[in-house]
Amino acid sequence: MDITDFLIMDWEGDQILADPQGSNLAFCCFTCRGPVLAVALENQRGWDEEHPAVCRRCGAAYLLGIRPHAEKLYIHKVYDFE
Repeated sequence: MDITDFLIMDWEGDQILADPQGSNLAFCCFTCRGPVLAVALENQRGWDEEHPAVCRRCGAAYLLGIRPHAEKLYIHKVYDFE
């Protein structure tokens, strides 16, 4: 799924700085500001709770909530190990 021009928001609906390119999304961890990479493809990191995108610095995990009809993407925090 191409998310290049999607509006990227946190789970509360606030727009955040992120870099969507093709099916990849780079953003800063909400806990430690470390880099996180998610992929908007089935069974890839960030697709669901079984395949979260994990911050390598602190272990916080995220999943993507994709709304293709509205061209919006929400980043949901799954858990935090800090």
